Amino acid sequence: MDLVQDWAAHLIGAEHVAYAPYVMQAYSMAFTAKAYMYQLIEQVSRKPDLATIVLLLLIALISLKILNMLVQTVLFWLRLFRTIAFYIGIGALGLWLWSRGPEGVVTDVQYWWDVWTQEYGYWKEKERAAILARRNGAAFKQTNTRWF
Repeated sequence: MDLVQDWAAHLIGAEHVAYAPYVMQAYSMAFTAKAYMYQLIEQVSRKPDLATIVLLLLIALISLKILNMLVQTVLFWLRLFRTIAFYIGIGALGLWLWSRGPEGVVTDVQYWWDVWTQEYGYWKEKERAAILARRNGAAFKQTNTRWF
């Protein structure tokens, strides 16, 4: 606290500095706010029930403000990463189109479409076989016999 008071005295006592009037104005406003706050604290401390309610409301308000700041910070970073990813994707697509040419891009897309449909058909057939095996196994297991 002494360090703060020393710097405050230095800033207030420096009349030759260009920002001295602003510091003096802020200093007088702080003392005015301090006087009003002391009166408010004294009035609230006379009625402890009211003081407790006001204190709880103040703590809740400050907590919600801090939580809002945290949420806004997280949303900012998520939006920033999403925007960066979008522009990187656009750049990658442009680079792919520039390096392969339109015909090469169409050939690549057609190749990957064929691979995807082939794999999709393979796994669709596997799923159908698994469903049939499960139905046959369920019909077989209706005897209430346990394996152990």
